[in-house]
Amino acid sequence: MRFMSIFASRSSLRVALLGAALLLGGCGTFSRDNTEPPAPLPDYTRTVLPSTVWNRDTGGGVGRFYVYLVPMRFGDGVYVTDAEGRVTAVNAEDGRQRWSVNLSVPVTGGVGGGDGLVMVGTAKGEIIALDMESGEMLWSRRLSSEVMAISSVSQDRVVARTNDGRVHALHAGTGEPDWLAGRTTPALSLRGVGQPVMVPGRVIVGFDNGRVLSLGLGRGNVLWETALAVPSGRSELERMVDVDGHIVVADGRVYAVAYQGRVAALSLADGRILWERNFSSHRGLAVGGNQVFITDAEGHVWALDRNSGGTLWQQELLRLRGVTAPVVLGDHVVVGDYEGYLHWLSREDGSLVGRLRTDSSGLMSRPIVHEGRLYVLGNGGRLSAVVPEGGRRARWSDSE
Repeated sequence: MRFMSIFASRSSLRVALLGAALLLGGCGTFSRDNTEPPAPLPDYTRTVLPSTVWNRDTGGGVGRFYVYLVPMRFGDGVYVTDAEGRVTAVNAEDGRQRWSVNLSVPVTGGVGGGDGLVMVGTAKGEIIALDMESGEMLWSRRLSSEVMAISSVSQDRVVARTNDGRVHALHAGTGEPDWLAGRTTPALSLRGVGQPVMVPGRVIVGFDNGRVLSLGLGRGNVLWETALAVPSGRSELERMVDVDGHIVVADGRVYAVAYQGRVAALSLADGRILWERNFSSHRGLAVGGNQVFITDAEGHVWALDRNSGGTLWQQELLRLRGVTAPVVLGDHVVVGDYEGYLHWLSREDGSLVGRLRTDSSGLMSRPIVHEGRLYVLGNGGRLSAVVPEGGRRARWSDSE
């Protein structure tokens, strides 16, 4: 595995994978060395006709930075940010802008929040809370380092993950700190942090040392801790075991995967491993029906049996295309890639059955799903609402 971009922080060096560099730089790099290029755009048999309901420019996107900026759908609104601090709220139904504010700060995490709050995190270590109705700044709080991910609001608390391996719980209404927890950050790790997952009375968090923790939401006490990977190898690159991808909690289980480690189903109650298998992913997974869907470190998309972890199918045609974490939409699994395409895969056998391009600058963050729609934020700042079939562009859409 070849690494192209190294990012320094106060606490560690953070490394972006080759696939991430592709998202920012395209394919021109491959003419200069013998690195395997991404797979060409594959042929497929079309049985799904996805279309855009609306799209809107929401700012500069990720720009030249490697940051995961995920949309937040809450109530009847969608909330997004770009890397330069422009935060925008639009109507989920038709995409019309409600408000847009420019914080003029480098944003590295978000969007998080809920219950009347929209929150983003900055490279300067701040978490900023805005009013969901107006965009007015309500409070800001300086944390220990660069803010990489922000949870939803639960029990009047919000939880942020910072680049130094710490977890900060704040009072959502005021920003006052409630508790602080964390784990030691390795000398070298992948750049990126999964969003802390709120469940009643606790929060589930992945760490760069290959471990998943369940923390009490009231005091930050460790309820359980389970290792999905153990660092091994002679070099720091070989010893990277981050749990950075999307974690799913469903039906009393926690589903999580580590880079150069394992994918596992854990008991939410005590962290006991119900099943596990060797796997490597920094994107994360999705769960639907009796299946677990994962994008691995090489861009292959997998379906595993939810009860045993056994392989149901593997789709290799998107290899090294910077494939996002998967999402489940009806009878299909959807992933994005570095050229800005959304790919529809059959849940039954993994075959490619549909495709739509939403942002030519590429897609890095996974789409979000709500009531049969995908909300997709591209690297260039294009926010799109997409349906599997039968959608139509709103007459005002600022499409190309």
